[in-house]
Amino acid sequence: MINVKHWLAIAILFSLSACSIWETNEKQAHSPTSTVSDIKKLPVKIDQNIIERIHWEVSPVFPSGNYQMRGVTNKVGFIDAPFTANQDNKYMWHFWGDSIPEGKLTIVAVKKGSHKLAPALTVDGKSVWTTGVPGGPNNGADAHIPSNMKLREPGTWALLVFLGNTYWDYVIIDVH
Repeated sequence: MINVKHWLAIAILFSLSACSIWETNEKQAHSPTSTVSDIKKLPVKIDQNIIERIHWEVSPVFPSGNYQMRGVTNKVGFIDAPFTANQDNKYMWHFWGDSIPEGKLTIVAVKKGSHKLAPALTVDGKSVWTTGVPGGPNNGADAHIPSNMKLREPGTWALLVFLGNTYWDYVIIDVH
């Protein structure tokens, strides 16, 4: 017969192992080498050809309204601001065109030299794949949405932009 001390020891060991598993999963989800499965299922389908066809030159800056945008002129961009590794910052995305896809904004980051996918968007400091739906015109663009973004490693990154399930384009940035 198992006495109270044995039950207590078993309960403590079980609790410690559960905490250890939770800590390991939490660290993996927030590590720079996080994969899609560490955070949650990627909400969009990414054709490998998109990644293979990326031109890794930093996207140009262009004027729109009273701001300088980084991105693809007359298609997609955000108000230019520096990216610092592991630092959350605000970025206002802008979209141009007569047929901007409807749906939530998803940003999938790919680091140059790697095919690992990472979320770039954050909400309340936590990495997420998707944020809200863009609103109306702003700063000379046809639609816009505020966001927060953070990338965990320095280097050159491609930000793959999806609206709903539709791939729209990519923006290349340098993270310092």
